[in-house]
Amino acid sequence: MSKKLLLVWKFVKRAFLLDKYEEEMQNRTATNLDKAIEIKNRILSEYLDILEHPKKKHYLEILTTINENTIYAIDFRRPSWSATDRFAELSQLFKDLKDNIKIVQKRDYLSITPKVEDLKVVYKWVENFNVPHYYLQVFFDKSYGVSFNDILLFLGDPQKEGEYYEISKDVKNQNKTTIKINTRKTTQVAYKVKEPEHNSVRREMGRGRLLFYVTFEKGTAYLDVDNLKRLLNIEEF
Repeated sequence: MSKKLLLVWKFVKRAFLLDKYEEEMQNRTATNLDKAIEIKNRILSEYLDILEHPKKKHYLEILTTINENTIYAIDFRRPSWSATDRFAELSQLFKDLKDNIKIVQKRDYLSITPKVEDLKVVYKWVENFNVPHYYLQVFFDKSYGVSFNDILLFLGDPQKEGEYYEISKDVKNQNKTTIKINTRKTTQVAYKVKEPEHNSVRREMGRGRLLFYVTFEKGTAYLDVDNLKRLLNIEEF
């Protein structure tokens, strides 16, 4: 009797503690956001006379639009004025402002990372065999999952880019185009992970070459059964 394949999981493990990562990234964002707003206010209070010049007024327009909501979309070419010490000081402040804004705009979440080339293969698989496909990201404290169907829904909605996902070429992955899906927008399937025991192993290869690696044993993931069933769209296991 033939057996029917019910679903396909793709597991990816990453050596992160998600809670600590997010805490540090959120602190980084908040710190640089505060610095950016502080610099903006300083420029407006101390250098307004310079910015009101017709040739420099567009910088004034940029500054007045910067707030905690719009800062994620702000971009400008920083000036390089140096005619006087005061102009040079203002140029430096714009540089500092842009540096802070860049950090605020950086991705501050860990992600599930399917490659574009993989999605094409999975789409054919689902189309031919009608088997649901899921991606599971396992961290050392929690785990998250997302369905292939939800990934397509995210990609089909341009308004979700930036908040739900971003697309970029990943240097760590042979510069392949990768979709980085925000784990906060996926389903938590394990609310706690008991870390495995780890040991260093030394192995001697041919010609005296030494190989060192780490092995893991034991460890437990505590599943959120309701969330897992909701992700799989089933009522019972």
